[in-house]
Amino acid sequence: MKRSIVSLLAVLLLGSPLCSQTLEDVLALNYQGRGGLERLKSLTGWQLTGKIVVPAQELDMPVTIWQQHPDRMRVESIFQGKKIIQASDGRVAWWIMPFLSVAAQEMPAEQGRLFREQADFANPLVVYKERGYALELLGKEDLDGKPAFRLKLARDNGREIVIFLDAGSGVELKSALRIQIGENNALVEILYGDYRPVSGFMMPFAIENRLDGQVQMRMTFETIEINPVLDAAFFAIPAKKEAPAAGGK
Repeated sequence: MKRSIVSLLAVLLLGSPLCSQTLEDVLALNYQGRGGLERLKSLTGWQLTGKIVVPAQELDMPVTIWQQHPDRMRVESIFQGKKIIQASDGRVAWWIMPFLSVAAQEMPAEQGRLFREQADFANPLVVYKERGYALELLGKEDLDGKPAFRLKLARDNGREIVIFLDAGSGVELKSALRIQIGENNALVEILYGDYRPVSGFMMPFAIENRLDGQVQMRMTFETIEINPVLDAAFFAIPAKKEAPAAGGK
């Protein structure tokens, strides 16, 4: 009986720090850790320059990523000396794959949908209320040796994302979601690390993508530029060049 009471007290005492934390407390910690809520709201874009490593294929490629509010993105990489471009202006997702065609082409429907979804620049932890997303604090747990808050975000498209925030600094450590790939329900995880200050923001200089626990890709950045000035046309699919008329006219 005495042992049961001691065990119960231990559980209550260990649980009390978690019980004292509310969703608002955890979000405030995240905002502060990333640079402050007002500064986060002022973020309109960035340019990330670094490299991509794909371990399974032993690929190591330079990459530059541009994103601009609200939903524009452009990714340029070099493979075997040829430039690959993937981009979306918010409406049309397109690419230039020089090994297939030198002309810009719209992405296939499913790939285009996923790319446009990735191009959404809004931070869901900042805009969840105005977007109508449901957000809840699930608890606190150990994540690879670090205490972390675990949140669940339910988007309006029905997709649920679990987000892990460092309990000390508030920055994002990992996000996880399940997606359907063929007949398989796969777990996609994105891990964030090597945070450094950039123009008043804390930015991750290392990102790792995993699929069902296997590393698919690692990105490391050398430079990050905040709010670069970019023309909307930079993200739009290039106009098709008309073929010259017969006889050169």
